[in-house]
Amino acid sequence: MLAILCPMASEAAGIRRALAAAGADVRLDIAGIGRRNIAAAVARAAAGGAHAIITAGFGGALDPALRTGDLNIAGEFRIADAPDGRAIPADARLAARLRAAAPDACSGPSVTVAALAQPEWKAALWQAGAGVTVNMEDYWAADAAADAGIPFAAIRVVLDTAGQALPEYLAPDDAGSVRPARIAATLPMHPERAPELVRLARQSRLAQHRLADAVIGALGALTLAADCPAGVAR
Repeated sequence: MLAILCPMASEAAGIRRALAAAGADVRLDIAGIGRRNIAAAVARAAAGGAHAIITAGFGGALDPALRTGDLNIAGEFRIADAPDGRAIPADARLAARLRAAAPDACSGPSVTVAALAQPEWKAALWQAGAGVTVNMEDYWAADAAADAGIPFAAIRVVLDTAGQALPEYLAPDDAGSVRPARIAATLPMHPERAPELVRLARQSRLAQHRLADAVIGALGALTLAADCPAGVAR
């Protein structure tokens, strides 16, 4: 069985609809944000009999050339506080199958951070050669999957570009949810936020559709790989 872990509900929405239409036997789990939540989701997937795991979600660009909707199918996973330290490789077969369905995706390192990465931090990570995209889960998911002996890969779609700041008031809660009603309620007090919210809503829709298309495009190959698991080496 293939397990797809999405940190946020908005990332999973398009994938869920496409899986339902395809009638695919795939475990889809909204994991929540950060190390603890993604490790718990990997443990649930392992307990449920998953033979392969991928994370699928949004990420921020470190590479200034990347734009909203661009994909990164990382070859390895790093953490921000040790960009030159131990990296965990993606499962080569799973990553190759994802890339075959999205040949325009890049394959640079994915960097995991503990908080929203703003432009100055992104620029520093890029200058240090840490990777090409940033997120809050992939290194820890790869680490937990390796401990469980389960092949792991990740697909991330760029939401925010390298020079773009994500506002803190849009940060998801620990369970991976953003509360639109709560955000909308602040607009009378902060009308200056409206253009930013409109732009981010458009970016989110584009990223969501691109992510779902890429995952569903690779679904047949991914489920085949899950049925024929490969060994995992640290």
